[in-house]
Amino acid sequence: MAFEKLAGHGNALLGFFQLKQMRRFRDEIVVHFIGGPLVERGQVRVRQGGVGADDLLRTGDKIEIEQRKETPAVFHELRFVFTGAEEFDPRAARILPLSGKSHAALGELAGEYRSWLDDHAEELSEEGETLDQLLADMTWTAGIGRSHFTHRAGVVFSDAGSLRDGLEALVEAGEGSEPRVAAKAAFVYTGQDSQRVGMGEALYRSEPVIRVVLDQCDAWLQEERGVSLLDVMFGRADSKGSLDDPAWAQPAIYALECALTAWWLSMGVRPSAVIGHDLGEIAAAQAAGVFSLKDGLLFAAARGADELETIFSDIAIAPPSITLISSTMGRTVGPDEILDATYWREQASKPAELKKCAEALSDFGIEGLVEIGPREAFDPMLASAWPESAGDAGEPALISSLHEPSGDEPVEDIYRKFMGAVAEVYEAGLPISFQGLFAGEARRRISLPGYPFQRRHHWIKVSGR
Repeated sequence: MAFEKLAGHGNALLGFFQLKQMRRFRDEIVVHFIGGPLVERGQVRVRQGGVGADDLLRTGDKIEIEQRKETPAVFHELRFVFTGAEEFDPRAARILPLSGKSHAALGELAGEYRSWLDDHAEELSEEGETLDQLLADMTWTAGIGRSHFTHRAGVVFSDAGSLRDGLEALVEAGEGSEPRVAAKAAFVYTGQDSQRVGMGEALYRSEPVIRVVLDQCDAWLQEERGVSLLDVMFGRADSKGSLDDPAWAQPAIYALECALTAWWLSMGVRPSAVIGHDLGEIAAAQAAGVFSLKDGLLFAAARGADELETIFSDIAIAPPSITLISSTMGRTVGPDEILDATYWREQASKPAELKKCAEALSDFGIEGLVEIGPREAFDPMLASAWPESAGDAGEPALISSLHEPSGDEPVEDIYRKFMGAVAEVYEAGLPISFQGLFAGEARRRISLPGYPFQRRHHWIKVSGR
């Protein structure tokens, strides 16, 4: 199986993914994250901070570690080369992004896409790959080949029938309220006791970015324990651990949250601030570049130990590179504050200052909260404490990456809800790089409906002579 090449392009805040170019034959994914100074560790020079300290090259059954000298000082890479033996499930849902300069234009555009479905009825009647390719090319073209205005709708669908239903609902919706544009969003990290068996598995099966990060965390923890973290997370038959045990639940939550962070960054969704609830603050700090992915993982695995100072003696700590709000202090961590073992020991025993945290987020201009974790938990807590002084802005838009599944919910439904989160981010007005939704795919632009201009006649009065 071939995969599309991704190359990192960074800014002063966080590393992220971006498509470098379209290729028919793709074979690697490159993850760039913010880092810190180079230090020596064993025989490998690594950068501290951010997500991955090393480049991971998988060539056949051999794994090589290297440090790329040409990498800028603030970045390092996590590189995965696909050999063709990897198997990924097809994406169970897609999102069609539609937008207009008015609600009327949005409804009219939905009607034109409905007509497009009618015009392609013969092709859409076919089963299997032909249908999937056409609909995927449609969403690709709409995502990267169209401007995105303030009135937005993300239509999540799994087949032509559900797409038609979504379009018809938009056509019949009539006039809507003015769109709300969230200029700033915060990533909000779920805390302890949010774990569940199977969390993240649907995404692991379908999303290369998710798999790259989880596989790396799994490899590191196996070096320490000789047991697979993913076996425990996904409840595999040969698992030798339990998510009821904090020693496994804590690194599992952390790994999933870091993978979700990487995935949102691959979509071009970058936070203006980060905050985490108890355990979730470790992943929030990692996203802010306080320590590396590996160091954060080992810290999460040992959280609560009496030998915390010993663990931190091997961890390089950097100041936050973006706004990091301490949930226990209820304020932004200052540039000169060091989040050392003393801080984390106190942080583990103190309750969150919800009101102060909400005020800090509101004062910073945050208008959207994207929850990063196994389920929605911290978002509503912050929203309930949101200050009345926010005025017309009101409570922030709440978006949860994952939801608690209901019973034996099919994997397809879990993935569809995940795409629903993308739709919510899009509709909230946050910028999205839609290329990230097609990692590992070769897509092509196709002919789609153009923008429905809302034309009006204007008569010029000419005075008689």
